[in-house]
Amino acid sequence: MATCLFRSPLAHRLQGFLETRPSRSRESSRPRALRLLDRFFLNELKPGQAVTLEVVARWVESHKHLAPGTRADRIGIMRQFCLYLSHFDPRTCIVCQHYLPHPRRHAPYIYSIKEVRHIMAAARKLGPPSRLRPWVVSTLIGLLYATGLRIGEALHLTLGDIDLRRRVIEVRKGKFGKSRYVPISHSTARHLGAYLRRRRKAGFSTTATAPVFLNRFGAQRTRPGFEPIFLQILRQLGLRGPKGQRGPRIHDLRHTFAVTRLLAWYRGGSHLGAKLPLLSTYLGHSSITGTEVYLHATAPLLERAGRRFHAYFAEPPAVRKAHPQ
Repeated sequence: MATCLFRSPLAHRLQGFLETRPSRSRESSRPRALRLLDRFFLNELKPGQAVTLEVVARWVESHKHLAPGTRADRIGIMRQFCLYLSHFDPRTCIVCQHYLPHPRRHAPYIYSIKEVRHIMAAARKLGPPSRLRPWVVSTLIGLLYATGLRIGEALHLTLGDIDLRRRVIEVRKGKFGKSRYVPISHSTARHLGAYLRRRRKAGFSTTATAPVFLNRFGAQRTRPGFEPIFLQILRQLGLRGPKGQRGPRIHDLRHTFAVTRLLAWYRGGSHLGAKLPLLSTYLGHSSITGTEVYLHATAPLLERAGRRFHAYFAEPPAVRKAHPQ
């Protein structure tokens, strides 16, 4: 049995709860959340005391100042632990579902192709053309827009994951540990190939395991290092307000890809119900439900939908003329 991480009267139950969770959960933020719960129990409970409704209410009250998403996570961990604890102590209060706040999902920003071109052009001005940094940033932005990859997936790509001849990118162990192949267009392959030639001429490693997107030291570029640069470009172009204000994000490039693909299929007269599983697989989702989050009505899509509705259901002119006045 692993060393106990907790010190409260319920330390052994918290340890057991942690060890019964899937390994993926233990590798995430779950131990930290349970340590916060342990600290709370240390102040609230005496040995042999049950987790009552009053105790749960004080836990909920202590998180009122936090964002809805964080509150939902903290209250959710209490709810799961209480369900586990109730098997050993029937006095345990079962936390009702209505205690969980429902975080409001903010509408994503859908970039236009013109905006993406301006963003990439601004990225190429981040330094002299002789340096690789401007091309790293601009190519990464273009790849996210053209493929809908998650930022973490793109940053973890190695040279061996890219096959320009077949125009395929292999995403290894993406979200939830899933791997997949992502086909790319001729233009994306061409721009990616141009970047890789610049990268090679700059003298960086060309082994199969070397990262595609580098920092100045030749190591893999990280999200904390890339995100401030991206937001700086958006502010420079007037697409985002000052620090502290909400606005377009990196992840919105993934939303943009999904919506753009949907619009292209709609314009081509495709049956979207049959196409959604393809989009879901391409994006690396485990189900179509996960893909639906990325689909949003935009002005071009609504206009196209209106035209299609009119074409199918509008009354023909000949019929209108035949109607008596």
